[in-house]
Amino acid sequence: MGQIPHDILKRLGYFQGEVEALFRRLFEDQLGAAALAEKSPLPPVDVVEGADEVWVRVDLPGTPRDAIELFGAPNFLVIRGRKPSPSQKLRYLRVERVFGPFQRLVVLPSPCNPARIQARYDRGVLEVRVPKVADRRAVHRKIPIE
Repeated sequence: MGQIPHDILKRLGYFQGEVEALFRRLFEDQLGAAALAEKSPLPPVDVVEGADEVWVRVDLPGTPRDAIELFGAPNFLVIRGRKPSPSQKLRYLRVERVFGPFQRLVVLPSPCNPARIQARYDRGVLEVRVPKVADRRAVHRKIPIE
């Protein structure tokens, strides 16, 4: 095989630049940004394990407290809700923040008692305190077979 002619490499470089410019325009204009904003937001979650409990912190800025639901099970938490869309009365030039329904499943590193889970929401951060079960037999039990 011979060497690729310089003219073809130049044309390929030009074509690559045009495709990149097209994608840049697509995702920076209002339609492209709105399409991206329709994706389900996945709020960032921190899980910290202590000796007696697990803390889960979720960033939910702009989400009203009454739009958040929290469900607990012995081995996981479910956090769901809806982040409200911005006002439709305004003409947005750029929309990068994500809005709409969200749901996160957080697997807990240790079994817990769902009845003892406590949560508070302050300044856009949901903090969930999950006490560990000291006796794992309280979570699982042997079922006798008759």
